[in-house]
Amino acid sequence: MKATKYLSLAALALMGTLASCQSDDEAAASFARPDNAVGVNFSVGSLQGTTRSNAAATDDTQRQFNQGDQISVSTNDQEAVLFQCTSTDDQTWTEAVAGKFLLWTQPMLTFSAYYPVTDGTSMTAFTLPADQSTEANIALADYMTRQQNISRPEGGSDIQMQLERKMARVIVRINGFNDQYFNNQKTVSNVRIYSEASGIENGNPTGSSSEIQPYAQGNGGQGSTYTALVVPGYGDSGADFITLTDGASNNLSVKGIPELNAGNSYTFNLVVGKNRIEVASVTVQDWTTGETLAGGQATEQAGPTYTLLSAATTADYGKVVCADGHLHDAKTAVPAGCTAVGILGKVTATGQGLILALKNATSQTWNTINGWTSETTYAGTTLKVLPDDAARGTNLTSYTTLGETTVSNWAVAQKSDYAEIFTNLGSTKNNRGMTYDNNVNAYITTGVGGTAMAGTYWSATQDDDYDAWYFEESYWYDDYNTSTYYVRPVLGFGGQATEESGASTPTLDLTSPAVGQVIGSDGKNYAYGSLPTGVTAVAKICYVSGSNGLALALTDEGKMEWSTAIETCAAHTAPFTGGTWKLATQDEWDNMIYAAGSYIALHDGFSSVGGTNMQSDYYWSSTEKDSNFAWYYDDLDLEDWDSGDKEYELYVRACLAF
Repeated sequence: MKATKYLSLAALALMGTLASCQSDDEAAASFARPDNAVGVNFSVGSLQGTTRSNAAATDDTQRQFNQGDQISVSTNDQEAVLFQCTSTDDQTWTEAVAGKFLLWTQPMLTFSAYYPVTDGTSMTAFTLPADQSTEANIALADYMTRQQNISRPEGGSDIQMQLERKMARVIVRINGFNDQYFNNQKTVSNVRIYSEASGIENGNPTGSSSEIQPYAQGNGGQGSTYTALVVPGYGDSGADFITLTDGASNNLSVKGIPELNAGNSYTFNLVVGKNRIEVASVTVQDWTTGETLAGGQATEQAGPTYTLLSAATTADYGKVVCADGHLHDAKTAVPAGCTAVGILGKVTATGQGLILALKNATSQTWNTINGWTSETTYAGTTLKVLPDDAARGTNLTSYTTLGETTVSNWAVAQKSDYAEIFTNLGSTKNNRGMTYDNNVNAYITTGVGGTAMAGTYWSATQDDDYDAWYFEESYWYDDYNTSTYYVRPVLGFGGQATEESGASTPTLDLTSPAVGQVIGSDGKNYAYGSLPTGVTAVAKICYVSGSNGLALALTDEGKMEWSTAIETCAAHTAPFTGGTWKLATQDEWDNMIYAAGSYIALHDGFSSVGGTNMQSDYYWSSTEKDSNFAWYYDDLDLEDWDSGDKEYELYVRACLAF
């Protein structure tokens, strides 16, 4: 569909004025409009009448001319006359040169009109401006023409012309940045958009690829847009289409100019990484009306719908992770060209997480696993990284990145990590910790060619000097470190670079903290429901003493023995400067229970802030009774504590001390 604009030509009975040396009578005689003169007016607000000089606009101003805009109109053998917009609000027009008119010389005339009126522009020729960086400059790239046979209306009523847009509009939107950047590097500059041709001659593209400096809106960060008008064409797969410089001074490009049609507006949503730019999606709209066209998500350009791994949230659990860093729908065959790597099983508030492998690695003893290199920069846990192809076996490919997202390579995770993954994938089997079942295996096998888990698998968690934790379909248990069991590894993703100043870790910045408020991922306190966009709740404040206090995580870490609970809580994410994640002491638990009014009030107070309520009892504290026993909360009564063997598996919820 071509975008059009209505230009109405009507007789006007206007009289020009002469210079001050002439009399009014002389002026009237000299510039009296002939009865057969053609005047111009412009209809405002019609969806058919369209834009021109507000070429970068996305609202109704697209359909308006600006005061001072000129259109060249000619007819038959008469010399062209320039009509000028005299009012933006009323869209009224008059001749730009006083006393120069178009005339009705016969009942039907052929009118020809074009915009803009610039050097070298005509009905058949146009040179694309390279500098479109201002509103005035991009307006002069909005080339439109129309040739139309029109009969003289009776009574001098208006006639209309529909100008056809000859350019295509390209909008580049910065949708986001991958996680390799520091916050102060999440910006772009020197953005350029390329037109397949440099102009139009006799209605056809002419000249070679042309670099355009676009009209920029925004500061270069997320949400900024860059708009250029380009010559339509069939596309050039070998040419640069978009180039830019990122905040780390890397020069990046999108290769391949796509097919673009006149009168359409194309929005390319980009995610910027240090090695390449991802085109996350493309929307095609009628430039005039803003209507999304059939096929407007442009699958031939944008490819299948997906989420980037770097933007994963808890809502993406179970999705298939591919080698290009894309997430595709769970239990569905991945699109052609995508290599399925694993299943998204865990995401933290800081955007880190774990991906469960689709197949087993080589079986090992736990002692062998324990000797592998530890990796601690992913998902707040300690992973044991498989060292080589022999350990990975024939089923797994080595990875250090998935698309633009850094990963740990395949590794064995801790007991609490596997239990959390299985919980997130819908397992119903819980015996000394959540383990896998048919719900978990459905994600692994359906549509992606994975192998169902079956049998006994090691975790990286040691139980004592002789034993370590393993899991099978029915339960978790410990066995000798020298036993050989299966390995179902994970990939840690989203490891954060550390700035020299350490500023990448949010600092706790609490203002008048109060019991019942939540702490956001930005380190600030909020009433639940007032969290800013992009900030997630990570803990609930449960005790305050002056500017200090205690907050509990919104979900349990699971059930585990005492020493594992200490380590798990200390590694809880998100980390904060100025705060410490820990397992609460017996006294700290009592303070939180007292502040809530009762233990029942405390354990039932998390669902209201987006978390999961606590169990009725059996929560470890960090307070030891002796070398073999520690204190745990045993009943609903405020003072009912008991001690138990540190090898007991009891509930654990991390505490943030501030």
